[in-house]
Amino acid sequence: MNVIDLRDELYKRQIEIIEINEDCIYYDEELSVDGEARIYIYCYDLADEQERVLAFFALGGSGFERRFYPCGDSIIMLFENGTDSAWVIRTDKQTGAETLRRKISLIGKFSDCVVIDGSSIVIYTTEDDENRELFLRCKKATNSDTIANMYDLERGWRYFIKDFKTAALLRNCMQRFRSANGDDKLLLCDPYCGESEKEELVRALSKQFSAVGDELRDNIWIISQNKLLDAIRSRTENISLRRIASAGLEGTVRFECISGSSVIFRAKLYKTQLEQFFEMSTESGKVKPLREVRERNGDAAYFTDNENGEVYYLTRSGGRIRLEGEIGSSADITYPEKIGEIESCVDGRYIIAEKPSDEPTTAIYDSRLHITDTFQAKARVKGETVVLY
Repeated sequence: MNVIDLRDELYKRQIEIIEINEDCIYYDEELSVDGEARIYIYCYDLADEQERVLAFFALGGSGFERRFYPCGDSIIMLFENGTDSAWVIRTDKQTGAETLRRKISLIGKFSDCVVIDGSSIVIYTTEDDENRELFLRCKKATNSDTIANMYDLERGWRYFIKDFKTAALLRNCMQRFRSANGDDKLLLCDPYCGESEKEELVRALSKQFSAVGDELRDNIWIISQNKLLDAIRSRTENISLRRIASAGLEGTVRFECISGSSVIFRAKLYKTQLEQFFEMSTESGKVKPLREVRERNGDAAYFTDNENGEVYYLTRSGGRIRLEGEIGSSADITYPEKIGEIESCVDGRYIIAEKPSDEPTTAIYDSRLHITDTFQAKARVKGETVVLY
C-alpha cells in the first residue's frame, strides 16, 4: 500500500481531488486574487512529491459551481451559476495548456452533465420561466422533468436527444470499458426498481401474473460509444441498444463491477432464492455463470469496491466484521466494527474505513499487525494508493 499524506500541503485548503493516476494526483482549489475568483488546478507529482500549478482560470464572475471530468489525456471542466449559459474548458493533463474554451447556451436550468468523450458532453436541464411550455410538452410526452442535449465541443453544435430513455440511462448508471479490439463500449444499467422492492411487488402481484405480463423487467444494455454518438447526431428517436442481461418476473439482475477483463453481474431467481454471479468477457462478449452467491442471513452482505473492481462477502459477529474476497480478491480479514464503515480493501491486507465523527476521519487497519491508525482527513483510494487530504 502506498499512502500519500497531503494533509500538511492541503491543511485548511478547500480542495477536491479530481483524479489519481500512477504518476500524479490532480486536484482543484478556488482562491480570491485581488478580489477576483480564480480556479486553480494542481498536479502533485508522486515521484518528487512536489505540487505544481497546472492551470488557473478567471471566469469574470462569482458563484460558479464547478465540475471536473477526467477524460483520457485531458480534464474537462464545467462551470455554471444558475443562468442560461455555462462555461466548458478543456485542459491538457501534461502541459496544462487550454485546448478548448466555450461558452454554451442552455435550454432551461442546469441539472447535470455526463461526458461521453473529450469532445462530446450531454447536459441535462430542467424547467425555467422562458422554456416552461417546452418542458410541459416534454413531460406530457415522456413523463420526464428533464431534457438532454449533446454538445459537440469542437464544432459548437447542439443535438437534442430524442430518445429520453437512453438519455436517462446515460445519466443514472453508465459504465464504460474497452473491448479487445479497442472499441469503447458503454454499459447502461436499467433496473426496474430496488431489489427488495421488486421482490415484494412480484410477490404481491403473484395472482395477477397473466394480467400484468412480463413488464417488471431489469435490463443491462450495451452499445458502442461511436454508435451512440452517431445515433444522437442523426437524431434517432429509438437508439438501438443490445441487451446482455435481463430478468423479468422470475428474478432480478444487477451490475456489480468491472474486474480486469470481465464485467460482473449478480442475478437472483425468486422461485429457488438462488443467487449467482455471472461474467461477461470484454474480449469475446460472451456471458457465462461464475459462481453461486453465498446465502446471506442476519447481517451478512456483499461489499463492492467499484473503483478497484472487487467484490467481498461481509459478515458481522460480536463487534467484528469478516471480509472475504469473492471477485478480484482472495482477502480474508477480520477487523473491529468500531473502526467505521469500509471504503476499500487494499493489497488484501488493509481496511480503509470512514470513521463516524464530526470531522472527516479515516481509519486504516493493518490486518497482519492488528493495528489501527486514525487520521483527521478525508481519503481517496485508487488501486494500492491511498490519498489522505
